[in-house]
Amino acid sequence: MSERLQTWVHTQQQETDLNRVEKRMDPELAEEIYLLDRCIECGCCIGACGTVRMRENFVGAAGLNRIARFRLDPRDERSDKDYYELIGDDDGVFGCMSLLGCHDVCPKNLPLKTQIAFVRRKMVAAGIKI
Repeated sequence: MSERLQTWVHTQQQETDLNRVEKRMDPELAEEIYLLDRCIECGCCIGACGTVRMRENFVGAAGLNRIARFRLDPRDERSDKDYYELIGDDDGVFGCMSLLGCHDVCPKNLPLKTQIAFVRRKMVAAGIKI
């Protein structure tokens, strides 16, 4: 799933640039990212998901949570259109039927319903062709 959703920070900088200085991050944003990073990928959300039973390629709440985490991270230089290419279909965020069984069973009490709604709003805006 990590490879499919490309869940790592994408930047234009070279990894070998030892002289780079990281920019300071707002503490509230860092706390929000940390909250999403608390996912232990136990699969409880996947087991409680009705959509997964109908679509075996659906990324589920764990995958959408990871996308939300990197979407918030200011170090990740991907655009919403880049994210749309990853999850802007029925196997991604638009496949979620919003039954929210995932939210009910999460042992870490992650805000999965909030993150799914956040990602869905961003992907709708990215998918609209003007």
